[in-house]
Amino acid sequence: MGFMQGKRALIVGIASQRSIAWGIAEAMYKQGAELAFTYQGEKLRSRVEEAAAEFGGGPVLPCDVAHDDQIDAVMAELGQRWGHL
Repeated sequence: MGFMQGKRALIVGIASQRSIAWGIAEAMYKQGAELAFTYQGEKLRSRVEEAAAEFGGGPVLPCDVAHDDQIDAVMAELGQRWGHL
């Protein structure tokens, strides 16, 4: 059992397997965290879906932090799935 067992985290900023966010997701997953992911724009969607599949298949949601409505939508979706973040 890892020290992140029973914890949940939202991973943002994955651009490739060399992203710091990818490394963080990998480390958290190995320690037992349940992960959700966001992507900014359709161009990055498939890369983030790849990460999600590798790290437990958590939700993948669009989120451009320049748009408050997208941030609100991510929080609402995670609230429904997890109860809280």
